[in-house]
Amino acid sequence: MIRIVVVDDHPVVRDGIIANLQAAEGIAVVAAASDVAGAVRLAAQHHPDVLLLDLELPDGSGLDVIAPVKAASPKTQIVVFTAYGGEERVSAALERGAASYVLKGTSSDVLIASVRAAAQGESRLDSQIASQLVASLRAPRAARLTVREREILRLVADGLSNRSIAERLGISERTVKYHVAEILGRLGAENRAQAVSIAGRRGLL
Repeated sequence: MIRIVVVDDHPVVRDGIIANLQAAEGIAVVAAASDVAGAVRLAAQHHPDVLLLDLELPDGSGLDVIAPVKAASPKTQIVVFTAYGGEERVSAALERGAASYVLKGTSSDVLIASVRAAAQGESRLDSQIASQLVASLRAPRAARLTVREREILRLVADGLSNRSIAERLGISERTVKYHVAEILGRLGAENRAQAVSIAGRRGLL
């Protein structure tokens, strides 16, 4: 039996997901949460095989759920199930430890297959997401700055600190640090000033 915790803040959507999962053979939804705090608490309490995770939650990003859940319940596999794709979100989720990334709107069969695969330690990507990542990998590295990374880079160029950027964009300072590190790596820069200089020469600002 695959034991699942579902995390989604929309009651109607959450109830629909639970109904579809419960109808599948060999799957049991043991708990459901609507926010980051609840997701972490229930994962630590139930140690589910799979945590099905939305990224848009009222008390923060679902991305902030992944590391605490993996720490509290290392064997729990995380399947991101969200309406939003984009290289930035997908990469962040996978790098933090998510096993799979599935877009809402996909069929119940695909979702259930992704859950079953995750429970077996396998990873699945939505076909649309996989196509985007392949296209991105084929592009020159410096040209693969995401929209968010370009936005942060422009604020860095304006002289804003990580804290100020976080406040301006409504994200955590840790997330800003992550993006700045990614920007430095993609541009081959050793520091923020050099990144701005390189970006300016390449017309990325």
